[in-house]
Amino acid sequence: MTPERMEQVGHYVLGLLEGEERKTFEAEMALDPELADAVRRLETQFQRLDDTAVPRAPSEDLWGRIEGALGTSVEPQTTKELPFQPRSTRRWAPYAMAASILLALGAGYVAGGITNSNPQPVMIAVLLNESDATPGAIIEAFADDSVRLVPLEAFNVPEGRILEVWTLPDPQTGPVSLGTFADPANIRLAGPELPTPQAGQLYEITLEPAPGSPTGRPTGPILVKGYAKAPV
Repeated sequence: MTPERMEQVGHYVLGLLEGEERKTFEAEMALDPELADAVRRLETQFQRLDDTAVPRAPSEDLWGRIEGALGTSVEPQTTKELPFQPRSTRRWAPYAMAASILLALGAGYVAGGITNSNPQPVMIAVLLNESDATPGAIIEAFADDSVRLVPLEAFNVPEGRILEVWTLPDPQTGPVSLGTFADPANIRLAGPELPTPQAGQLYEITLEPAPGSPTGRPTGPILVKGYAKAPV
């Protein structure tokens, strides 16, 4: 399965495919057992995140903050309990899993639009393993040239090696390093001054000799990679 196809699998599971694009993908999935299996495996991977989501009551000042951001008065809506639906129902599973990913990231997309202390990323990329299309990391790209990296697996980093994050803002410029890290932890890296991240921009993580690539370009194996998409 090609990297582009694996990226499409990730977008489908996260609920990022819409309209005709989603219908076309589902029709192809019905005829392609390998594609359907990749979707099922990725859903299972994300289900683990979904199962960790704990319901939280909104803070007392939430509506006031929303009103301040919108410049208008917002009437809180009452909620009602919805009938239980099995988590295996594919139609809703991608949205539940996408919500759990946002909780895991702690990005606070609603709050990010309200307070400057928690800016919203302009692009998000799910980095997939090329071997089995499972997610290995999530990249949040910000307008200030920094990225937030959330590993979803424990990368094996041998002694004398280091993990390096790359992006491809322009094919003519070539790949640009955004920074290195040794431990698979939630971190933020401040890269060099680059154009504003765009949809379809490539991000990847490679294994390089410590303290980083000796050539300024990727030299080691690509562990995970993916393409950016604007958050909805």
